[in-house]
Amino acid sequence: MIKFQKYAFPLIVALVLAGLGWFLFKSINKPLPGEAVTLLSRDHVTDISNVQYNSSPPTSGPHFSAWAKAGAYDEILSDGYLLHSLEHGYVVISYDCGKQQTTYNIVRSVYAHEGEEPAATLSATGAAQPLAVAERSEPFTPENASKVVALPEAFKTDSCKALAGQLAQYLKIAKRVIVVPRLEMDTPIALTAWGRIEKLSEVDDGAIRKFITTFENRGPEQTVE
Repeated sequence: MIKFQKYAFPLIVALVLAGLGWFLFKSINKPLPGEAVTLLSRDHVTDISNVQYNSSPPTSGPHFSAWAKAGAYDEILSDGYLLHSLEHGYVVISYDCGKQQTTYNIVRSVYAHEGEEPAATLSATGAAQPLAVAERSEPFTPENASKVVALPEAFKTDSCKALAGQLAQYLKIAKRVIVVPRLEMDTPIALTAWGRIEKLSEVDDGAIRKFITTFENRGPEQTVE
């Protein structure tokens, strides 16, 4: 009996250590949600109209000095603000209710300051979203967001409002989450974090929760919001 106890304890310790090692190995090598996107610069700029991002929605690249804070927005925000939010560790949930429409014919000129020449004539499509010139220094919030481009009728339907309301529930999961409409995405829903993207064809609760809990507050710039 004494001989058994002599060898049993080291064996148990070895098994426990082996189990912990396997758990750590699996945790470290566990695939991250979404897809990695090659990182672009973190430069602060005042105009993104000519910037070519490498994903849509973009996950990194030149952006404005102001950013968008947490909340559910009912207006389109420029990527210039949203990218700065991603840099601060926000997760952006973008949704497109106009997948059945092929064109929107929305064009808007943007002025840096009254009296100046237009910075560009921008279409509400592609990587360079409207409001390509920074016009403010303080962060956006849902309460002070400026209307820049009128959303198509598809965004005013009951089904779209229901989708927006459903996605807004994920604001309760973490502090740094933004829900915002976006035009001409590949899929109805896209989740973005700094250098990461996940595109969804429908509301996938498990995938959305996993993406948020994995990447929220893990941006390259640590801030106190």
